[in-house]
Amino acid sequence: MAGSAASAEAEHAGVLRTLRDTQPAVRFVLLGAFINQFGAFLQFFVVLYLIQRGFTAQQAGIALGAYSVGAIVGTLFGGVLSDRLGPRTTMVLGLAAAAVFTLSVTMLDSFGTILVAVVLSGTMTRAASPAVSALLFDMTPKARQVMVFAMYRTALNSGVVAGPLVAVWLSTISWNLVFYFDAATALVYAAIAAVTLPRRTPAAQAHAAAGGPAQPSGKTSYLTVLRDRRYATYLGLMLANGLVHVQFFAVLPLQLRAAGYPTWAYGALAAGSAFTVISTELFITRTTQKWTAAVAVMSGWLLLVVGYGMFGLPGGLAILFAGSLLAALGQVIGGPAAFAWPAKVAPPGATGRYIGSMHAVFGLGYAVGPIVGIALWSGIGNWFWALCLALGLVMVPPGVWSLRQPASHDRQAPAAEPDERPAETPTAAPSTS
Repeated sequence: MAGSAASAEAEHAGVLRTLRDTQPAVRFVLLGAFINQFGAFLQFFVVLYLIQRGFTAQQAGIALGAYSVGAIVGTLFGGVLSDRLGPRTTMVLGLAAAAVFTLSVTMLDSFGTILVAVVLSGTMTRAASPAVSALLFDMTPKARQVMVFAMYRTALNSGVVAGPLVAVWLSTISWNLVFYFDAATALVYAAIAAVTLPRRTPAAQAHAAAGGPAQPSGKTSYLTVLRDRRYATYLGLMLANGLVHVQFFAVLPLQLRAAGYPTWAYGALAAGSAFTVISTELFITRTTQKWTAAVAVMSGWLLLVVGYGMFGLPGGLAILFAGSLLAALGQVIGGPAAFAWPAKVAPPGATGRYIGSMHAVFGLGYAVGPIVGIALWSGIGNWFWALCLALGLVMVPPGVWSLRQPASHDRQAPAAEPDERPAETPTAAPSTS
């Protein structure tokens, strides 16, 4: 029994051991993800930039919406490219093109051409996301995948927190520098991918060695994804996730303003939530990676919607802070597993499409959520948060069902490293983001 426990402990390792044992290419991907996210300024600062250049607030808002539309299209497009060209080629092409389009925003004068550049920047930036997830999955032993995805999320979240501070400083010198820096970090990530990543992942090499075609036959499409009823249900859960999660940024600040709270109150809630996610995710994943996907994802989902449901209760800032802390813990518990799930259940040759569809529906929730949320809150006030809780509870049964894929549908992970047993079915997972 002691030997079995020790072996399981070795498979579901902690942060440092996982990072030490993982392949160098995975570590370079994580580093590049942080660098790229650290400089991902266009989405956050395009509104202020365009207003500073003399465009109207309405035009600036249209540009931001256009970027979001491009991001949704990009995840779908990137999923196809990743399946057909491979993760490395997709990452290099997507990131390099994103750099060019981001840089072009500073060189164009008419709003129409700037709008096109913003859309294309969003498209190509997000096109790399399915490829990154597919590569991390293919190059990581099964028992370590949830922890590696937690590291990936931490790298992205750390970049989001730290990067805007640099952008604000750059803007005091020149607004163009903000987007020069954005383009430069994208090119650095593209260079890291081109130099350090393999042309084909271990899974693709094994498939070719077994006599399979080097590239997919092309018969797999997004219709194939939608015909997978369990996975389509999972996509519904992720759409609900995006719809609910974005209300922290859409409805909550309006609620605080209407209640007469100062601006710092919302800033403190946002900072506290971000700090909780960044500081605890890797440590909590040390435990939750041993859970089944259904337990981890749905536990995180319930904590998220219960936390948001608390926003409608009386009690002032104390209740709001308690709710935001509970929701942040839900993200930590459920997020890594939820975002690792598409690669786990995708059939060979469709990993990019499965990942791309997940990112697309989550992004759709983020795009539609503010419109729906603000309209509902304007009509029913703080009862809106009870609707979020109700939606969360309704999604539990289908969510659990969607995360119980038959074992035969689970992809083969890369062969275990010499000092490990063959990887077992994962028992971990985090939830929403």
